[in-house]
Amino acid sequence: MAKVRRHFAFLTVTVLFVAALAAAQVPVAFVGVVDESGYGGTVFKSQVAESLLSALKAVQVFNVHDAREKVKLPADVQTIAKFASGLNLPAALQAAVKQVTIKKPKRDPQAAVALEATLIPTKMPQLVFKAFAIGKGNNPAEGRAVSEAIAAAALEVAKQLGTITSLRGQVLLPPAYAILPATHYKDRDQFYERTVRISLDMTSGLKVGSEVAILKKGELVAKGQVVEVDIGSSLVALTEVKPGTQIRTGDEVVVTFTPQFPTKLPLPLQKEREYKRVEHDFAWALAIAGAAIGLLAD
Repeated sequence: MAKVRRHFAFLTVTVLFVAALAAAQVPVAFVGVVDESGYGGTVFKSQVAESLLSALKAVQVFNVHDAREKVKLPADVQTIAKFASGLNLPAALQAAVKQVTIKKPKRDPQAAVALEATLIPTKMPQLVFKAFAIGKGNNPAEGRAVSEAIAAAALEVAKQLGTITSLRGQVLLPPAYAILPATHYKDRDQFYERTVRISLDMTSGLKVGSEVAILKKGELVAKGQVVEVDIGSSLVALTEVKPGTQIRTGDEVVVTFTPQFPTKLPLPLQKEREYKRVEHDFAWALAIAGAAIGLLAD
């Protein structure tokens, strides 16, 4: 009976958190920024934090509670989740500057800032949502170039978090092996041992390289990466499955990460691009053949 109560409590928390994410203005505790780049100090981290807070406000998805300086950073997922839980908030957010690059060509300095943000559900810290973006800036003053790059990265991260937390789908076909035929003559067919087809597609905003989690009755049972995006469905290669779990049609799919730039175009766009390439090559071949025939005739 105690086991049933625990499972019911976990399921209830899962449903409530997913419902909160689907609604506008999700309450989130922002615990601060970690600078892993070594570029700046306290002022730099504060600048990144302010840019991210402004971007999160702009996307109008999160109601952010500024809780900086209240958790010693960097902190692990469990510590951050426990802190947010103490504030009675359903999620917490931590950001990290992964890298800052400054290039100084003959013209204005070029800055690039790599920013990562982690959104942690307080009751489900194993279900982590992540966003990663590289922002760029160009300005005669290096400081302004860096500020532009920070603002661009922060806005992209906020948009990603707003998108992935709203994407919900389900498993359409249970696990099976899959062979993805190459769409370009230089590529090779790709074999995947375990895949599932899900209901999210290119019109949902899903990208190749996105990461998903599969929930069964509110419990995290599998993780995977999107390897093909089509119209009406997408294919996910499973990377982790809980032992003894049988993934079935109807199991819930949650997107936990989507790349800033997809590793491949959606399948329909791949085919269209390849068709145009073949058409272009064929036109050139006809032109060359025509020229050769003309020369021979002369």
